[in-house]
Amino acid sequence: MKRINRKNVMLSLLLSASMLAACSSQTTSSGSQNAASPSGTSTPAASTTQPAPANGQPAVGGTLVVGTLSGPDTLNPLVSNTTPGSWIVNNLYPHLMQMNPSGKKEPYLAESVTTSDDGLTITIKLRDGVTWQDGQPITSEDVAFTGQLLHDKKLQWTAEIFDQVEKVETPDKLTVVYTLKGPYPAFSGAIGYWVRIVPKHIWEKVDDPKAFENQDPVGAGPFKLVKYEKGQYIELAAIDKWFAAPGGRAYLDKVIFKIYPDANTMTLALQKGEVDVTSSDLPTSAAKLLETNASIKVEQTASLGFAYYSFNTDASKGISPTQDVNFRLAMATATDRSTILNVALEGAGMQIDTPISPLFADWINPDAKAPAYDSAKAKEILASAGYSDTDGDGILNAPSSFGGKNVEPEVIYDGSNVFHQKVAKILEKNAADIGVKLILKPVEYNTLVAKVFNEHDFQMHIGKWGVLDEPSETFANLYHSKAKNNMATYNNPEMDRLADGAKYAKTEQIARDDVKAAQAQFVKEFPVVPIYVQKFNLAYNADKFAGFTLFPGDLQGLVDPNSLVGVYKK
Repeated sequence: MKRINRKNVMLSLLLSASMLAACSSQTTSSGSQNAASPSGTSTPAASTTQPAPANGQPAVGGTLVVGTLSGPDTLNPLVSNTTPGSWIVNNLYPHLMQMNPSGKKEPYLAESVTTSDDGLTITIKLRDGVTWQDGQPITSEDVAFTGQLLHDKKLQWTAEIFDQVEKVETPDKLTVVYTLKGPYPAFSGAIGYWVRIVPKHIWEKVDDPKAFENQDPVGAGPFKLVKYEKGQYIELAAIDKWFAAPGGRAYLDKVIFKIYPDANTMTLALQKGEVDVTSSDLPTSAAKLLETNASIKVEQTASLGFAYYSFNTDASKGISPTQDVNFRLAMATATDRSTILNVALEGAGMQIDTPISPLFADWINPDAKAPAYDSAKAKEILASAGYSDTDGDGILNAPSSFGGKNVEPEVIYDGSNVFHQKVAKILEKNAADIGVKLILKPVEYNTLVAKVFNEHDFQMHIGKWGVLDEPSETFANLYHSKAKNNMATYNNPEMDRLADGAKYAKTEQIARDDVKAAQAQFVKEFPVVPIYVQKFNLAYNADKFAGFTLFPGDLQGLVDPNSLVGVYKK
């Protein structure tokens, strides 16, 4: 990405549609649509001020306690890649765009985002008068610097977004212009929604931005960090002025994220009044129990991602049946998704066949189906591939090409996630029915992240994606051989071709065709097995607090900054 700084050059704005073709006309679970902007128009900033409640203007003051099951992976906004991390860091650092309650992306820190007719020039105009928490103004230099730093240091998966940037210009303090190498319909929404902007005057002095712990963050969100006791709590305080807050600042004085060891303890704390709102999703049984409490209001929001279990296909970590497509197909066939949905989630979810969520109906290949649950068929697949119980211990032995030993892959998962605990037990039984012994290993969440995403040191793991907001990019971001989030280390040239084709398509129809073809390829090999799309249960004490706004998915939920700025103590 070539950096060009031309502050004194006046640049004419090329106005055209800026909403992404990849997410146009997609119906969300609530029936709303993400409609593309009409051709020849720019996307202006929507009103971000929360309306005053009908019973009068709320007073400033009070502390909100948020119950959570995990702390942030890091306070470094350029590295953090977990849902608990986003709950904290998104309240400290701004995004150019936000996803509103209807699931539509719109300008946030940006005042407007426009795309040229040929799709090669993206012009971002920033809001005037917004400052960092040390008083320095937020400028186009900060935006350009953030993208350059992400790209050059390969700090996170978002670095890949900037691979298609030919040059970036900052003609004035509030304007950033990206020139792309070729069409990339998801570019503006991807950088707008996912990239957290950092202050250049702070981060240009950081020697190693990847290892930087950022213990004293200088952000520009509606809250600032006051105290962080790892594994216990994170305390945030409202800043004096924030453009998207009603009345110019959040009503609350403080927000404390308190970490609990499990969902039951967190639920009990909510009932006792020690917790005011949950950020982590609750089991349906707990949600039903809370609904009997007149003081508690339960909200439900559908995930924009999906839950899955994955296989490590990288032989460099040791020979394993997980590298065998026949083993993966057998496991997919032996997975009882209906029981998982009805028992583990107690019905609070939807089944899914491929990585494309049923929420994006227009992008789904109806012929690309996950196999129906059939343990007998799974046994046939394994037998035909040379798996047999050669030592008579009741466990199949793998073919010699995949180790020849008992098929006993270790499955790691988040030990605090009650849903994944139940999924693990069901998968364990499903596997036992076909002669496979799964070794279940619950671990702490951040340990899971390190093992799976950073070190790729696992055989199988149970996980979930929080938000997959661009169907045209799903396969490129998750299953391309060079994708940062390809934790399965899946490598298939045909998948790479289809993933790139969809991501950089000139038209939406071409993107859809490639995504559908990628789904057909996916169900032949199953580097991961999608299990369900969850409906998250969140709850808050309605006797004590009001003003919450429910956003899509648990990544935003009730603790998105644009929800918390409108929350007030009754």
